[in-house]
Amino acid sequence: MIDFVEEYMSDKSMPDDNGFDEQRILIRSVSKALPLIIKNELTQRQSLCLRMFYVYGKSQVEIAKELKLSQPTVSRHIKSAKDIVNKFLAYSFYSVKQANEQWLRLE
Repeated sequence: MIDFVEEYMSDKSMPDDNGFDEQRILIRSVSKALPLIIKNELTQRQSLCLRMFYVYGKSQVEIAKELKLSQPTVSRHIKSAKDIVNKFLAYSFYSVKQANEQWLRLE
């Protein structure tokens, strides 16, 4: 299974908007769903730990100190958040991929 969190949160180089190839559509679609999933499906603590780790590049130890948690607790929050996000993004990825394949057959 694809680790969508690793793919889309750690890679800052999104392709430009020129063109409509399947990979570009998939990446843009999944990246649009990601903030909604983080906002609506994660606890505040999971969301915060995930963003601090991937967006701000903090280590688990740094996050633990800042949030006054243990490093294993931060690790669990990140893992739980990734599991939830990956589950929802896998559904999104599958749906967009199916729509793309149908669209391409119609061309």
